[in-house]
Amino acid sequence: MKSDSEIRHAVEAELSCHPLVDDTDLLVTVKDGVVTLSGYARNLFQKYGAEDAVKHVAGVIAVANTIALYRGLRLNLTDPEIARGAVCALKRALPECAERIRPLVCQRTITLEGTVNFPYQRQVAEDAVRRLKHVVYVVNAVTVAQGVNHTHSPELSSSQGATTLTLGC
Repeated sequence: MKSDSEIRHAVEAELSCHPLVDDTDLLVTVKDGVVTLSGYARNLFQKYGAEDAVKHVAGVIAVANTIALYRGLRLNLTDPEIARGAVCALKRALPECAERIRPLVCQRTITLEGTVNFPYQRQVAEDAVRRLKHVVYVVNAVTVAQGVNHTHSPELSSSQGATTLTLGC
């Protein structure tokens, strides 16, 4: 008998290979052989194509399909799409510490969590995600690390005639 973890990996592999399914925004969970599909699909073909693909995976006892459909003409981005955009925006704006900031997205509202070393980094993170399309609101819960000398902003240092910007994170 396959473990839940093995079944989940087999289901994910099946979904990634299925021609009717875009598994980008799908989540697979397995408990005692019962597979739950959740996330978003672009149309009914994808929603039920995912369900059909999962039925044939060895070890699957039952399937619960809770996949939601993207609404309307897709004028708005979904929360997973906004979350991916926020991660990219943070990596562009703060490459030195983006991995320390986690965007949480719910109903097109982004909450930023994490810790940075300088107050300006907190503001840069907020500004970067606020510019994303379809974002309704941004909650900045990023904290500034204790024990870091906040009187110094990033310092400019000169070595061998070249000026470099030193950023701390």
